[in-house]
Parts: sequence; structure tokens; C-alpha cells
Amino acid sequence: MPTPTVEAYLEIIYMMAAEEQPVIGARLAESLHVSRPTVTTTLKRMVREGLVKFDNRKEIQMTAKGLSIAERLQHRHRIVERWLTDVLGLEWAKSDAEAHRLEHAMSDEVAELLNKHLGYPTTCPHGNPIPGNTRGLLAKDAKVFQLSAAKGNDRVVVVRISEYAENVAEVLDHLGERGVMPGARITVTEVAPLKGPLTLQVGARTTSLSREIANFVWVKRE
Repeated sequence: MPTPTVEAYLEIIYMMAAEEQPVIGARLAESLHVSRPTVTTTLKRMVREGLVKFDNRKEIQMTAKGLSIAERLQHRHRIVERWLTDVLGLEWAKSDAEAHRLEHAMSDEVAELLNKHLGYPTTCPHGNPIPGNTRGLLAKDAKVFQLSAAKGNDRVVVVRISEYAENVAEVLDHLGERGVMPGARITVTEVAPLKGPLTLQVGARTTSLSREIANFVWVKRE
């Protein structure tokens, strides 16, 4: 069985690859709060164990073995997130970190009992599909795009929130306070130049969001 460290790497790589984001060592270092030399050492180990490989652009790809483990981990993680928020009433911003702690202490049997109890949900509280309960990594919907790419007067619906930001809990809390959650309907009223913030109308509320944070919000036009 992989160590918790390797499991954490596989989950981050899985989430980035699912969104067809380039997976490189520098991005892993940012998301995992570790140094680049540490990432390099761990990735070499993962290559030796047949979990990942590098393509001709030096981007990281999971092998079939690595993907199988990552899907099992993310299945369990997202089921636990649903249980924490839907049944226990935990804030969605805290559910990611708590799920990471619990998923390693839970057997597959208990995870599947939770899955059945919850009615086999198709997404986690942040809108991301649960492997095993849905097909594929993510539904390949060309209509879904990052909010950071929206233009003025666009009317969009939030589909999902990425969970591999450097400070996931802070990002989720920031978005939750502004009502930017799956299912929210948003009008982009202004896009500041030079990669400035987006001004949004979320219901009756006007708020703003930086482009960096908006990168983690996936939407589709109404």
C-alpha cells in the first residue's frame, strides 16, 4: 500500500489531470506545501513503484496502477465529504481537510456502507464527481470553463470548485462567504483589465473575486 504522502500526491495529480490541467512539480509543491526538491524525490519513488510517469513535455501522468489507487482514494474522500456536510452539518470549507484525515482510517467496507446510506451521491459538496458513482474522471463538457475566463455580462451557473488550491480551506471559505457555490447563478458585471478582479452579482449581492481564485471555479453559461 502507498504511504499517506504518496496517496496525497496521487490525489492532487488525479484532480489536476481530471480537469486537463498541466501537472508539473512546481504546481504540486505549491498545493502540497513542500519544497520542489522534496517533490522531485517523491516523484522518483512513485516512478519506481509504477504509479506515475513523465511524458515528453516533462508533465506527470498516472499509470493505470496509479489511477486505480487515486480513484479509490477520491471515491472514499468525496463520500466522506458528503457525509460530513449532509449528515453531520460540517461547514463545506472544513470538510476537505477532515475527509483527508478520516479517509485513511476508514475501511473500504465502512466507506461503501456510507455510500449506500447516502444514496450513492454523484458529486461531493464542491460539485466534483465521485469516481465509481459516475463515469470517467469528469464529464467532458466543452461548455464548462473557468470563471476567470468569463467576460462582462456573462450569466453563468457554478458547476464545481477545484480542491487542489494551495490553501483549499481558505479558498472554499472565501467562496462560500460570497455565495459562489455549486448551483449558484452569477452575472459577471465587470472584468477589470490587466488580470484584475471580476465583479459579480450573486443573487441580490454584489461581490468581487480575484482571477487567481476564479481559476478554481468552474461554470457554464445559462
